[in-house]
Amino acid sequence: MTAEDLRHRVLAEGIVTLESADWERLGGSFDEVERHDTFIAGDLIIARSGDVLMAVERPTAGKRVIRRLTDESEARAFVRDRLDTYERMWDGCGCKVDYYR
Repeated sequence: MTAEDLRHRVLAEGIVTLESADWERLGGSFDEVERHDTFIAGDLIIARSGDVLMAVERPTAGKRVIRRLTDESEARAFVRDRLDTYERMWDGCGCKVDYYR
């Protein structure tokens, strides 16, 4: 898979799952907009490829989930929601992140 293939898959599918090694190989082809340490599930990355904005998350050590975001406003709301959820998890709420919806 190439970076362009991944970009097209994100556009077509909305959410794409990759092996971590594939993201490590392809991730440098995307512009990193921002990075947030979740303290639980690695870094939450907002990346861009042309007009495609995406969130990159690590549900497990060996997987990455790439999610299409429509614009900067959605990206800000997504990051805020995820970081709030991770904060509650850190405090022991028992909540979980559904990376695939």
